[in-house]
Amino acid sequence: MKNIRKAYGALRVIDDVSLKIERGVFITLLGPSGCGKSTLLRSIVGLAEPDSGEILVDGKDITRAAAHNRPVKMVFQDYALFPHMTVAQNIGFGCEMQGMEKSAIARRCTELLELIRLPDIANRYPDALSGGQRQRVALARALAPDPAALLLDEPLGALDLKLRQDMQRELKAIQRRTGKTFVFVTHDQQEAMSMSDLVAVMNKGRIEQLDSPQNIYANPATLFIADFVGATNLFKAKLEMIDGGHLVLAVGDARWRIPAARVTSDRKPVAGEAVSVVIRPEAFDIGASRRQDDIVLSGRLTDQTYLGDRVHLNVETADGAALLVDARPPVAVGQGTEIKLRCRPDNLAIIAG
Repeated sequence: MKNIRKAYGALRVIDDVSLKIERGVFITLLGPSGCGKSTLLRSIVGLAEPDSGEILVDGKDITRAAAHNRPVKMVFQDYALFPHMTVAQNIGFGCEMQGMEKSAIARRCTELLELIRLPDIANRYPDALSGGQRQRVALARALAPDPAALLLDEPLGALDLKLRQDMQRELKAIQRRTGKTFVFVTHDQQEAMSMSDLVAVMNKGRIEQLDSPQNIYANPATLFIADFVGATNLFKAKLEMIDGGHLVLAVGDARWRIPAARVTSDRKPVAGEAVSVVIRPEAFDIGASRRQDDIVLSGRLTDQTYLGDRVHLNVETADGAALLVDARPPVAVGQGTEIKLRCRPDNLAIIAG
């Protein structure tokens, strides 16, 4: 995609987006409702026409091509299966439109039913299938014509949590087995982080960061990403000085000495500038510090929630700030207790501005 723009009246939905996706990659467009991710996907498949820019697949410009002539297929949230057709007929529909022989279509259908691990449902109709089965059939139908890329627009949104998690693993497994390029759209951060090779975080029609899930989480490029992707503790600070490879920050009355490498924004701050410090809930340890360079905070435990693999703590500092802390159980701290929190300087992120 090169310089894609799309507006509806005065509303600019896609604002000069350029993105190159390599073959065989599972990439997710992640962002809140209205950020432009679905419009971008629909532009690729031909259901929306960009106002300007180019879309190329294997070097061929498909920007103005009819949807049925594009080498990409789409899986919708509501599956869009033909209710009057059997599973086999649904899967074979795209192949039939391409003029494939019936025997070849039958072989392709059998192959794909094996791939989605539903070999015995060829003669069923969609209304006799569960939500997860319909989702897999929709996936098989999209794969049947052997597209260059598969586009998936929040396809798991209608499933319950357990089935949704099962289908996340299944989709990633199918993508690996087929080697196809998957372009996935979701507003669900956990979904994006668990499935993707790359994540493109979108906001107000632009891609703010394109990176691995690990780097998106640990090294957010903007305040929006730090706040949108996962829980976070945000501190406002002033960069007092740059001392060799470290930044000295004034955070309230405290001075924090942080490695300069922990600046994760594209722009590097200068002395005297305001910055934001991001500390994830799991970066805190509880108890007195054993390391001289630790960042140390104290506060009163106001609430805790047991979540099985972790305990979610709400801590209020003396100046009234609320901190989120994730600790490993058991946590031998009672509500109302004053506790010490410590964080290693290399476990936070600094964002200019």
